[in-house]
Amino acid sequence: MCRFFIFLLGFVILGGGSLFFTSVSFAAEKIPTKFIVRVVSKDAKVVGSGVGGAFVRIKNIETGAILVQGKQLGGTGDTERIMVQPHQRGEVLYGTPDAAFFQTEIPLDRPTQVEIYAEAPLAYPHNIQRGSKTLTLIPGKHVLGEGVVIELNGLIVNLQNPSAEESLKKGRDISVRAEVRML
Repeated sequence: MCRFFIFLLGFVILGGGSLFFTSVSFAAEKIPTKFIVRVVSKDAKVVGSGVGGAFVRIKNIETGAILVQGKQLGGTGDTERIMVQPHQRGEVLYGTPDAAFFQTEIPLDRPTQVEIYAEAPLAYPHNIQRGSKTLTLIPGKHVLGEGVVIELNGLIVNLQNPSAEESLKKGRDISVRAEVRML
């Protein structure tokens, strides 16, 4: 009986050790993890190429390292689906074939907390809006389809009258004209 327990104890120690070393070698393997980011305007459409697109940066929160960055380019999405039809929970809203997005693949060896940062519209630097989300990426668990949606507030406002060169005089009426549109 005593020999059986010694045998069992040895088996557990050696067997457990081999499992430990196996899991360590598995953890060192980086697994490609794909995901999509969509930058959208609050209560409006996807930020597209027409306004310069959006800048997207993904940073490892623990190390501060920038994992990837780039531009979201493409169309503004399906107007009828986004702006007119009522929405149901879980419904694909922005993930249509013509809608802009930023897609990337990051090799991960463990769950990694990231900050996804976006700014837009790039063609109108005086109207730049910024937003971010924090989430944990799991190696091999892709985030595709609708992706991670970052919603930005604001409008694009271009002052047309008076011009920047025009001098304004106290007590005089002026006419103000501006072009205002969604991001």
